[in-house]
Amino acid sequence: MQYRKFICLSACCIALISFSVTASDAVLTQHGPVQGTESRDESVEVFKGIPYAAPPVGDLRWHPPQPPAKWSSVRVCDQFAPQSLQRGKRKNANQSEDCLYLNVWTPRKRDVEKYPVMFWIHGGGFTQGSGHKAGYNGTQLAQRGVVVVTINYRLGALGFMTHPELSAESPHDSSGNYAILDQIEALKWVRDNISNFGGNPDNVTIFGESAGGTSVYLLTATPLSKGLFHRAILQSPWLDPSIFRDLKNENENGPPAESMGNQEVQKLFKTPVPNVLAKLRAIPGEEISAKMKKRWPVVMDGWVFPKAPHLIYAAGEQHDIPIIIGTNRDEGTMFGPSKPFGGTLDNYQITMLEQFGESGKKIAEFYAPASKDELYKVGVQMITDTWFVQPSREFARAMSQHGNPVWMYHFTKPVWGWMGAAHAAEIGYVFGNLEEPKPEDRRLSEAFMDYWVQFAKSGNPNIDHQPAWPSYTRSTDQHLVMDQRITVESALRKEACDLIDQVLKERRK
Repeated sequence: MQYRKFICLSACCIALISFSVTASDAVLTQHGPVQGTESRDESVEVFKGIPYAAPPVGDLRWHPPQPPAKWSSVRVCDQFAPQSLQRGKRKNANQSEDCLYLNVWTPRKRDVEKYPVMFWIHGGGFTQGSGHKAGYNGTQLAQRGVVVVTINYRLGALGFMTHPELSAESPHDSSGNYAILDQIEALKWVRDNISNFGGNPDNVTIFGESAGGTSVYLLTATPLSKGLFHRAILQSPWLDPSIFRDLKNENENGPPAESMGNQEVQKLFKTPVPNVLAKLRAIPGEEISAKMKKRWPVVMDGWVFPKAPHLIYAAGEQHDIPIIIGTNRDEGTMFGPSKPFGGTLDNYQITMLEQFGESGKKIAEFYAPASKDELYKVGVQMITDTWFVQPSREFARAMSQHGNPVWMYHFTKPVWGWMGAAHAAEIGYVFGNLEEPKPEDRRLSEAFMDYWVQFAKSGNPNIDHQPAWPSYTRSTDQHLVMDQRITVESALRKEACDLIDQVLKERRK
């Protein structure tokens, strides 16, 4: 009898010891404890697939994100969660409408200081991508004394659909922009939980590339994100004016966004149906993603965006924070068709008039291909200028004019063969995730990480052992050239940017 008591007591002690080890390894969040796993370096721990919001499925589809359900047992976060539903991905890719998860890379040594937080937003045109692509592995940055967070958010129709019925059920008379609301919710999660992962919620830098850079641009404008971050880095933000529409009214970029939702629903159902939102929410998310319009605009809805972002910046109503912004020399090689303008000079002239109206002649004369053999080069440069370089300069000027410190860069190192210094080519350097890098690539990557981490720590990217980076102002118009040799230059694509400024001013009247 005494022996049985001893065995039972020993078993209980072992269980308690085991539980205490598990509990001590776990990190407590507001929704429940989580446990991380090893990263590529023993000094960094990674937590994969932490839910930051409830699954946006069923009745929660096309609603602002809601808090996730709480859990009591330790949640082992050793696998990345599904990416948002998206088209064009291989069939065995892990996708789900249940996609609102984030990942955290943090130094294992977390008992000395609270580290700056770097919050990454992935690109993909708001139609594809995820926060756990191999290139976004945060180990190398975390080794430098920051906490890295990457997120998934809703994409395509599930992240941006607009419709009068959706607006009518909203207390804000708003629809669309659900992906932006997801990003804001993830930032709230960081504010409420990151301290337990060793991060400083009062020192958060948001950074992103392409549509991720667009997201940074939008988050810096919306009043809903005020106070949730303190610095921002925009890498090749995709700011083609056509992606911004008014929810209920026609603007210079096209008809009201709600009308697009009406058209898509009519195509889907063919005939009018009662209780249209209930019917739409009953359709599997995969069918919505496959059958509805792939790309939807960001909308000026009076709530998330009280007015067009460029007007918010012009009026100085954005968040006052330090900024890094930059572009790549050959952005357009990823987007330019192999045979732009129908392959003829006549079509080039017609396209310019269709795209720019009365200003089309000025644009056509400025880029002026001498022969049809130059049409591809002209198409690539126009995309680079109109989608990326000019909007980035407009943003930098607005931020600087209102007293915010700004640093501008231009990435010019050829990386991907004929594509050159292409769109997204800098990402591997920023995260330190280069495959078999040459010594010059390693040095450039070190410079990127030095500047980015120093900016996250102090709000100024300058650091002693790297070349000095002058701040951007309208008068100096200086930028840092990121290449095998880092230099300072000025007046990036000035003539093109000045002309596009003029054209936009005329269109926005």
